[in-house]
Amino acid sequence: MDIVLPVGSSRLQPGPLDRFLPPVEVGTVERTLELYLQDAERLLDPFGASPRLAMECARAGREVLVAVNNPVTRFVLRHTLKPFQVSDLQAALAQLAAIPKDETRLEPFILDLYRSHCSRCGEPVQVEYYVWDKELGGPSHKVFACERCGYAGESAATEDDWNQALDYSRRTLQHALALEQVAPAGDPDRKHAEAALAMYPGRAVFALITILNKLEQAPIEPRLKDAADALLLQAFDTANALWGHPEGRARPRQLVSSSRFREYNVWLALERAVDVWAAPDPGVQVRQWEDDDASRAGEVTIYSGSARELCQQPDALAGLDAILTVPPRPNQAYWTLSALWAGWLWGREEAAPIKVALRRRRYDWAWHATALRTVFSSVAEAFPVQRLSLVYFPEAEPGFIAAALAGVEGAGFSLQGRALRADEEQLLTQWVLPNRRPAEPELEHRARGMERAVIEVLSARAEPTPYSVLHAAVWSELAGTGRIERDWTNLLRHPVQALTDEFEQLLQKPSIVHLSRGSEPQSGLYSLRSTPEAEPLSDRVEREILAQLRNQRRVSSPELDQEICRIFTGLLTPDRRWVRACLQSYAEPSPEGDVWSLRQEDQPDKRAEDREDMLRLLRDLGLRLGFEVQMDGHLNWTETSGKTAYRFEVRETSAWGHPERTPGLEGLLFVVPGSRSGLIAERTRRNPEFRTWLESGVRVMKFRHVRRLLDETTLTRDNLAQRLAIDPPEHQDPQLPLL
Repeated sequence: MDIVLPVGSSRLQPGPLDRFLPPVEVGTVERTLELYLQDAERLLDPFGASPRLAMECARAGREVLVAVNNPVTRFVLRHTLKPFQVSDLQAALAQLAAIPKDETRLEPFILDLYRSHCSRCGEPVQVEYYVWDKELGGPSHKVFACERCGYAGESAATEDDWNQALDYSRRTLQHALALEQVAPAGDPDRKHAEAALAMYPGRAVFALITILNKLEQAPIEPRLKDAADALLLQAFDTANALWGHPEGRARPRQLVSSSRFREYNVWLALERAVDVWAAPDPGVQVRQWEDDDASRAGEVTIYSGSARELCQQPDALAGLDAILTVPPRPNQAYWTLSALWAGWLWGREEAAPIKVALRRRRYDWAWHATALRTVFSSVAEAFPVQRLSLVYFPEAEPGFIAAALAGVEGAGFSLQGRALRADEEQLLTQWVLPNRRPAEPELEHRARGMERAVIEVLSARAEPTPYSVLHAAVWSELAGTGRIERDWTNLLRHPVQALTDEFEQLLQKPSIVHLSRGSEPQSGLYSLRSTPEAEPLSDRVEREILAQLRNQRRVSSPELDQEICRIFTGLLTPDRRWVRACLQSYAEPSPEGDVWSLRQEDQPDKRAEDREDMLRLLRDLGLRLGFEVQMDGHLNWTETSGKTAYRFEVRETSAWGHPERTPGLEGLLFVVPGSRSGLIAERTRRNPEFRTWLESGVRVMKFRHVRRLLDETTLTRDNLAQRLAIDPPEHQDPQLPLL
C-alpha cells in the first residue's frame, strides 16, 4: 500500500486568493504525472479547487476536464491559465482612477477616505492600514509613510482618525446596495448576507460599492472589464476583517474577525492587486464545456457547474483515463465570502449556485465526508471502471484525512496506496474502481485490524511518532479493506465520528506509550513500550542522505528530497525539515543556487583520518592527565584503581540507534564533527526519548573541542568536567574560559 510522495517546491510569488486555495507546491502535480499517470492522456478534476493542478497537467500535454461550481474559483482558474497582461491590469486601474466622482476623480475620492496626518510633522499622509480594536470599537493605531519627514511605521490613531472611521460605520446607501446585490429585501438569506457583510468595516463597504457602481456606469471594453473585476476581487479579500494584527491567521477558515484586525486602504489594495494577478503565461489553452470543438492535448476544459451536474451530461466522462484532484477543505470563510463577491461582481444569478453557503455557519468533518461521498458516488457511476484515481491533500490534517477517506471509499473506490509527510500535512492517495472488498468471512475484526496498523507503523518507524501518522495508518487500513463503506450503514453514528473515537481508545492500550504531558490524544508523540527491532527512521534517513551525497558529485535539494521519498515510502516518508537538516550538516550549497555537494571533510577517507586523529588526541590527552588509556570498543580513561572515569566513542554521524540498547551509558561521551550540531539540536527537538537520554548524563562533544582541550595549558583533572561541558552540541563556536 506504500507509494512514493511527489515532491514540489514552495512558490515565492503569492497568487490571487492564495490564502483560501489549496497550497499545492510547484512541481507536485508534474511529478505525480511522471510517477503514476505516464499513459493517462485525459484527466478529470471533479472539484477544480486548485488552479495549479489544471495548469501543470496541461503544461505536461494532458487534456483536463475540470468541474468548478464556485464562480470565484472558476474566475481564478481561468485567469491563472490565461493570465492578464500587466498592461491590461494597469489600463483597467487607470480607467477606474479616471472615472468622475463628486467633482473629482474616483482615485483621489477613495484615497481621501484614508487621509490622516503624520504624528511627527503633522503633514497629510495616506494611511496604508488602520489597526482596529474590537473591544474599543474603532481604530487604535495607523500605519503610514510620510514623504515629508521620512517617518514610516505605526502610530496611535487620533480622535480625527476615530471619528472619520465611525462616520462610515452607520448604515449607508452603499451598505444597502451591497446587500441588495446578494439577497434583496424579503430574501430568507438576507440576514445571513448581513452577517457576512459584517466582516467588512463600514468604510471598506462604502469604498468598494462606490467603485463597483462607478464601474457599472463607465464605458469599459470587455477585456479590461475582466481585468477590473480581478483587481476588485483581490481588493474584496484585502479589505475584510480577516487580516489579524500583528500576525493573524495565515489561512482563515471561519468567518470570525480577530480581536485586532487591519483595515486596509482600498485604493492601495487595488494598486497592489496588479502585481498579484500579473503572472507569466503558462502557454495552455482553455475552453468552455459548451464549445463545439474537440479538446486537444495541453488544453483545459472548464465545466461551469458541480461534478454531479457534469456526470449527468450524456457521455460526459467517456474517454477519460484517470482522476487527478485536490479536494477542497471545508472553509466557511471562503465559501461565504465567495457568495458575496460573486453577487457584487456578476449578479445574483451567477452567485446562486453557492448562495447556500451564506446559511451554513459550521462545517464539521462528518458533513464534509458526506459531501465528498456524494460527489465521488456521482463520478463512480459515470466513470469507466478500472481507472486509476489519485487524490492529493496539501492540508492533510487528521480530520480531513478521515473525512476524505470515508467519503471516497464510501463511494465505491478502493484504496491502493498512500504516502504521508506528516509535518507538512501532505498526503497522496491512490484509488481504483470498483471497490473490490473481501468476502465477509475473510474480514479481520475491525478493532484488531486497527491495532495491527498502529503496531506496524510504530515498529517500522522505530521512533516516537506523531498522532497524524498513526491516524493515517488506521484510516488507510480501513479504506483499503472496504470497511468504511459498510460502516456508513452498520454504525449507529457517522463513521468519521465513531471510528475516530474507536481509534483514540486504541491509543490507550498498555502496549502504546503516549509521550505527552497533556491528555489530548492529538498532542505529543507515541511509541511502543517494547523496543522495536528496526533502526530508528531518522537514523536510516541520515545514513541514506550521506550515501547519496557521497555517490553524487552535485545534487539539487528537490532532487535529493524526491530520491529520499522514493526510498522511504508511504508512512515512512521523512519530514522535509529533517531532510534539510541532514543536507545542511553534510553538504554545502554552490554559489549559483540550490545545488549541493558533499563537504570535503565528510569524504569517507577524510572522516576515517579524522577518527584516527581523534582517537590519538584523546589517548594523548588522557595520558597527559594521568589516566590509563585502554581500547575495548570504546576509548577508556581509567583511574589507577581500575575504575573507568571516562569513555569516548568517536562517530561521524548523529545516528544513535536505541539508547536503551547501548550498555553502560554512564560516563559515555560521544565525539562528533562540529557540523553535526544542527542535527543533534534537531533530534533533541523532535525526539523526547533522545532528549531524555542526553539529560540522563550522556554527553556529546565536538572534534574541535578535543583539539582545544589538548591546547589548554591550565587543564587538570579537577577542572576537566567543567571544561568538557564548555562546548555543548547546540552551541556554535564558544570561547574557552581564560581562567
